[in-house]
Amino acid sequence: MAFEIPMRKSAVLDSKSLSEKRGFMNVRQSLDRNTLNNNAFRQTPQRTVSPSAPVMTTSVTPVRTAPVFPARPQKKKRNIPAGNVFLKKGQKIPVADPYGIKIALGWDILDSRCELDSSAFMLRADGKVLSDDWFIFYGQTTSPDGSVKYLTGQSDDDAVMTVDFRKVNSAVQRIVFSVTIYEAFEKGLNFGMTSDVYARIINSRNTETARFILDECYNNVTAMVLGELYRYKGEWKFNAVGSGVARDLAGFCAMYGVNLI
Repeated sequence: MAFEIPMRKSAVLDSKSLSEKRGFMNVRQSLDRNTLNNNAFRQTPQRTVSPSAPVMTTSVTPVRTAPVFPARPQKKKRNIPAGNVFLKKGQKIPVADPYGIKIALGWDILDSRCELDSSAFMLRADGKVLSDDWFIFYGQTTSPDGSVKYLTGQSDDDAVMTVDFRKVNSAVQRIVFSVTIYEAFEKGLNFGMTSDVYARIINSRNTETARFILDECYNNVTAMVLGELYRYKGEWKFNAVGSGVARDLAGFCAMYGVNLI
């Protein structure tokens, strides 16, 4: 079963706004007529020049101006305490909190065109989702079993995924957390235009237990797997993956068996 990711909405010009626009145009046209009829704003007749009088001309030397570049985006200010445990790429740690954890994701951008999204793929042992419903993102915020939920606007992080291990379907062996750039291929964007992409692990007491920050973001990457939770001998562990691919969103999702239309 394929499904369509909801598109980002832009403002729609409806009949009300069109009426307002017409009203504004009528006022402006009326103002123009009134201005023309007002003696104070009438044009002064131009002074004629005698044909016999010489016409003086001056040459203007063009002035070279420096190119104008867009301002570099300000680094996002976050009210997040410094971490105590920093993970290295490929490092694995247990996450034994029986009441579940939060995976908080965040990033900074170096190019104002970049807009990043986070998501989670709940995978079987073969590395594929149980179905399209097990792909969690801003348009599908809760897994069918209720174990994974996507949250926004509740912290200084860019996105937060909550995971309740007690509810995870027994067929789910891995939960992959990813970050993608919106319309990366269409706009020529990549992760070299970002910095400080991170994942924080927060326990049920709302205390950070570990943090993974990418050491380097590459220009040939458009979709990134930041980390994953996986079962190991009946327990859950976190793996700091930090690897990416050069694929658009549809191609990236297809890696995990999600069909986009």
